[in-house]
Amino acid sequence: MATPKLLAITHLPSPRLHACQRTFVPTVDIDPELATHQHEQYRQVLRECGADVIVLGHSIALPDSTFIEDTAIVLDELAILGSMGAPCRRSEPAAIESELRKYRTVVRVDPPATLEGGDVLR
Repeated sequence: MATPKLLAITHLPSPRLHACQRTFVPTVDIDPELATHQHEQYRQVLRECGADVIVLGHSIALPDSTFIEDTAIVLDELAILGSMGAPCRRSEPAAIESELRKYRTVVRVDPPATLEGGDVLR
């Protein structure tokens, strides 16, 4: 059996990245040009590791949309759309649902429950 191809779904950094949620780090200025360059480098490293990279941009107005790993937990058999704890992030999971449905069955965690993919280890 062939090894499945790696797929990385990414999202362009928002020009509003400076307004992102910060819980554990001090608020400092974010250079949007540097963030964009660093994200380009990140995508290149993913490609060098053998991943097909998908770049989304439809949530560009949402400051935290770059952190796409928070929106869902993707397993071999399905994707679980999270329910973000921060009210300003609640529209992010629905924004990537159509992309995830191309590759997995999608189920949702609905409020009042909260779950963010970046908080889950496997």
